[in-house]
Amino acid sequence: MLICVPSLDDGGLDAPVSGHFGRAPNYSLVDTDSDSVEVIDNDGRHHGGSGSPPQIVADTGADALVCGNLGQKAVERFDALDIEVYCGAEGSVRDAVEAFEDDDLDRATPDGSHCSGHGDGGHGDGGGHDHDHDHGDGHSH
Repeated sequence: MLICVPSLDDGGLDAPVSGHFGRAPNYSLVDTDSDSVEVIDNDGRHHGGSGSPPQIVADTGADALVCGNLGQKAVERFDALDIEVYCGAEGSVRDAVEAFEDDDLDRATPDGSHCSGHGDGGHGDGGGHDHDHDHGDGHSH
């Protein structure tokens, strides 16, 4: 299974999970079958690119997104792309993958059972609002 985790720093298993999916500098792709890791740069809208972060993840072939939180619109976008979303990840990418494998994360669904309680904190649709949830990921404009 190919799991995508929004990550900080240079990505990889030891990188912290990013608190903001759409603003993560990169996505760490963990193949649980081969134990390999690939880091993909986020060149989406929040970083001056034109793509949507959900489409960037879909283009990697990921089966699931594992994140801290994600807004309802982004959950709906991932559902339309056939990518399952699991929330509640924290710590490192390695910790997030282990929590996923241990079934310790909440599955977000487009029926309103989503992750954040922060509205569209995942910025999956480029919603245009700018705020800080104080996750220490250093994003500011």
